[in-house]
Amino acid sequence: MKREIITTEDGSTTIHLPEWDEQYHSKHGAIQEAYHVFIEMGFFYFLKNDNPDSLKILEIGFGTGLNTFITLIEAEKNNTKIDYTGIEAYPIENFEI
Repeated sequence: MKREIITTEDGSTTIHLPEWDEQYHSKHGAIQEAYHVFIEMGFFYFLKNDNPDSLKILEIGFGTGLNTFITLIEAEKNNTKIDYTGIEAYPIENFEI
């Protein structure tokens, strides 16, 4: 499947799949979307409501690994251990990183 690297409105990049007319992340901002959806509405939600020392995360559609990277950054800031599993049907190539 053909993939193209595109720049999103916040200056970060994502992968566009022309055949499906889909992107791995929002064209409006890959980092902005990852922080809003994955961190603020997911990770921070559990920290605030459950105050855990550790979390287990399963990401179906690992994509570029952006959510994992941002989760690592925030987990270190919040001293939270993460057991992270990501599954991807179409892994990206090294040159796409």
